[in-house]
Amino acid sequence: MSVAGCFVSIACAILNKRYAINYVVSRLFSILASGPCGVTYRVVGKENLDNYPAIVVCNHQSSMDMMVLGKVFPKHCVVMAKKELLYFPFLGIFMKLSNAIFIDRKNHKKAIESTNQAVADMKKHNSGIWIFPEGTRSRLDTADLLPFKKGAFHLAIQAQYPILPIVSEEYSHIYNSSRRHFPGGELEIRVLEPIPTTGLTADDVNDLMEKTRNVMLKHLREMAAARSGAEPEKISAKTTATSTGIQDETSVKKRKTNKE
Repeated sequence: MSVAGCFVSIACAILNKRYAINYVVSRLFSILASGPCGVTYRVVGKENLDNYPAIVVCNHQSSMDMMVLGKVFPKHCVVMAKKELLYFPFLGIFMKLSNAIFIDRKNHKKAIESTNQAVADMKKHNSGIWIFPEGTRSRLDTADLLPFKKGAFHLAIQAQYPILPIVSEEYSHIYNSSRRHFPGGELEIRVLEPIPTTGLTADDVNDLMEKTRNVMLKHLREMAAARSGAEPEKISAKTTATSTGIQDETSVKKRKTNKE
């Protein structure tokens, strides 16, 4: 798909449609991959994709998220990704051609410069950005989210664009890489109502981030409860314990790193 994406990118560039590249390639990937993988979708709130431009945030579970992305990727949107992906064969070339924004997480100054450039590009082309705010794949078997990073919310406030949350249900019953288990099945995706940022400042980043995470977690747990038949409160208690463990483990790693 990365190789095909390179050809699509060239064709779109010739037609002066570079900001349609990701939409075309992601939709094509979803169509081609879903059948052989036995995955079907139920998209709720698809009309909210029309609330655009926006900063699109989605939970990040595994590499199968590319199929989720392909099903609901908005038009006129680009991807923000870690700089390391630029060096993956073919994938890096495709992402570069498709206007992806690469962030150097190890260099704060360059990350800020990339963010400023992203805001300028969005304003110029009236486009949005897709970001996974957890920053990495969670690989969780429970309906939970990793702690969010602040980049997407700084970007939204700086651009004064709304946050458009998209939540894919926890899908370990469909695909589990650790157990090498991939039976397929139906996957629910919810496109939530946009969260406005008009008038917010940098002082509001934490509140915006927590508000977004809470509403996404609420819907994630609702979907898990609906599938299992359990009460959302029981799902909540179980996943809260998991989340606390993840945050504690992260804190320990940070302390070890600082000590070293």
